[in-house]
Amino acid sequence: MKHISICIPTYEMKGLGAGFLAQSLLVLSTQTFTDFDVVVSDHSRTAEIKDVCDSFSGRVDVSYVSNGELLGNSAANLNNAIRHATGRLVKILFQDDFLFSETSLEETADAFDVSRDGWLASACEHSSDGKTFYRPFYPRYNDKIHLGKNTISSPSVVTIRNDRPLLFDENLLWLMDCDYYRRCHDAFGGPKILNTITVVNRTGDHQVTETLATRELRDRELEYVKQKYGHPESRWSKVRALASRVI
Repeated sequence: MKHISICIPTYEMKGLGAGFLAQSLLVLSTQTFTDFDVVVSDHSRTAEIKDVCDSFSGRVDVSYVSNGELLGNSAANLNNAIRHATGRLVKILFQDDFLFSETSLEETADAFDVSRDGWLASACEHSSDGKTFYRPFYPRYNDKIHLGKNTISSPSVVTIRNDRPLLFDENLLWLMDCDYYRRCHDAFGGPKILNTITVVNRTGDHQVTETLATRELRDRELEYVKQKYGHPESRWSKVRALASRVI
C-alpha cells in the first residue's frame, strides 16, 4: 500500500487536457517523496490522456481508469478516481493544476497526521501560463463556505484520509468543492491547515467555471445547497414555513 494516492480526473479540456496532465506528471516524477501512486480517471473520448499516462511508465506509478459513464460530470469523474485509490491518503489534483515544487508531496505527508487528521488544506499559487505565478492563497474555513464563500481554494489543495473518504455530490458543478468542504468539516472537524504553498492552480477560459457555470446554474445550485443544509434563506424553506402557519 502506498502512503498517498493522487487522484486526477481528466477529459479533453478543449484540447489542452493532455498537455496539462503531462506537465503535472512531469512534476510528480521529480518528487523527493516517492511513496505514492497516481489514479487517472478519464472522461475523454480519445486516447490522448491514456497515451500520456503510458509515456510516463517507469517514471510515475500511474493507474489509468477509463470512465465512460456520466460524461461531463466532474464530480462523478473525481469520485471514480477516489474509489480506485488504495493509498492511506487521497491527494486530489485537477489535471490543469500541478504541484508547486519537488518537495510538495513530502511537505504534505509530513504535515498530515494519519492518526488524528481527517483532512488537510494547503496554500497555493495561481498561474495562467504554467510558468509564472501570482496571488498566493492561504486557506481557512468559514461557516458559510457551502454557500460559495470559498476560502479553501480548489480541491487540488485538499488531502483526505482514505479509511472513510467522502465523495463529491454529483448534483453539483459550481459548488461541488464548497459543499464538499462543508461536509468534510461536519464529518471530521476543521481542516489541518498547511500554510506552505504546495499546489499551483491554473486559471483560464478552459475551466469548467468559465465554460459551464451560467448564472442559471449558479442560482439553481445555490438553492439546492440551501435546501440541503436547511438554510433559513432557502426559498423552499420560506414556502414550507408559510404553509405550516396556514395549517
